[in-house]
Amino acid sequence: MHPPRMPWIFLGVGAALVGCGELPGEEDGSDNAAATTDNGLRTANGLASDNGLRTANGLYMANGLATTTGLASGSGLMTTALGRQQVSYMVRCALPAGASITKKDQYGTSYTFQGLLGLAPGWQNGACDTTCQEDVSACLLAHVNTAGIHVPLWIVSNNPVVGWGQDPNYPNQEAAFFGNVFQYGAHGTDPASVPQYYCAGAKYNVNPPDGRIGSVQVSPPYVNPFGSVYAACATNYNCAAADYPHQGDGFKACNGWNHVVTVWRQNTTSTSGTTSDPTGGTGHGFRWR
Repeated sequence: MHPPRMPWIFLGVGAALVGCGELPGEEDGSDNAAATTDNGLRTANGLASDNGLRTANGLYMANGLATTTGLASGSGLMTTALGRQQVSYMVRCALPAGASITKKDQYGTSYTFQGLLGLAPGWQNGACDTTCQEDVSACLLAHVNTAGIHVPLWIVSNNPVVGWGQDPNYPNQEAAFFGNVFQYGAHGTDPASVPQYYCAGAKYNVNPPDGRIGSVQVSPPYVNPFGSVYAACATNYNCAAADYPHQGDGFKACNGWNHVVTVWRQNTTSTSGTTSDPTGGTGHGFRWR
């Protein structure tokens, strides 16, 4: 008997991710303190509905993504281009660069999904526990663009694989993202929905690109739990800042959630790639095109 099915991302009819096939290639090896990434998740109805992934999705959180009982071949997510796009982002958030999983669709065609950020490396062959679910959820939510536009982002997190730091090319703090897109009613929230949240950063309204916080968004999946659309992460101690000396970089906890991704944006709304951009950061990070 399979372990219980856990909800995940459900995209409504007509929803689509950027591109027609699998995600474009990635490049790692930058020397940034955090992660530079292009947000490419595009949906017509938001990243998730209130019911998560309601259908037979073939995803079981109690087992590793690489196992047959963790992410099934030939059914659920693997049977549509949209489902495979979802798997691509999930794997890229969870597994590190150099790691991959291979699954088949219902016709026997194999697809290989590459890791990149490595927020939950243990999920490749083992269970995705609460920490894993919240880290991957924050990463996925941070990449939503309801207009379907690729916008370069700088992300930081209290997960040490991403870590803290700032890049002068990304001076505008947009928002922090947190929640659990895999679990109905997590943290005592509404048992009929999956909790997906954000709060506004200090410069959310500086040149906001379409589809991102501060601009026009059509049915985004997340809500601000602090009382208004642009309620600030830093107001009235809504969120706890990172520990010294990184307290200006982002937030380590928000509203009781301890796995948060903070996003910074460029001064322009350029959608070009950033793999050759100079950086003032130090440490380890990744480029995501």
